[in-house]
Amino acid sequence: MKKSFKPGIPPLMSKDLIDLFADNEDGDITIDTDDFDKIISSNNLRIKHFISFRDLDLAVFILNNRKIIQRPLSSYAILEKALEQELSHYHVSDSGIHWPDLDADISLRGLLIEETVKLAVA
Repeated sequence: MKKSFKPGIPPLMSKDLIDLFADNEDGDITIDTDDFDKIISSNNLRIKHFISFRDLDLAVFILNNRKIIQRPLSSYAILEKALEQELSHYHVSDSGIHWPDLDADISLRGLLIEETVKLAVA
C-alpha cells in the first residue's frame, strides 16, 4: 500500500477499519457507528496534529498511529474562511480537534466514518 504523504494518494487505514466492509457482497454500506468507537478506543486513536495548505485546498489530520487523513480544506467552510492564526490555534482532545477562536470542531469518529465510506465507494 502506498504511503499517504502526497495529496491525492489514498490514506492508509487500519485493517480493522477496512475489515468492517470486507464481507459486504451486496454493495450496501451499513455503518455501525459503535464499531468506530470500539476501534478508536481499543487502538487508543487520537488526532495528533492538524496542518492546512490553502493553496492546495488541503486539510491534513495526522493521527497518533502515524496515519494521515486528507480532506479538501474547502469541505469545511468555517476553516476555509478562517485566518491563518485562527487555523493554527487548535486543541486536540480524546474525541477530535477544536478551534476555540472559530468555535469549530471535527471529530475523529466523523473523519474515520468518512474515510470508510470513501473506501467502500471507490
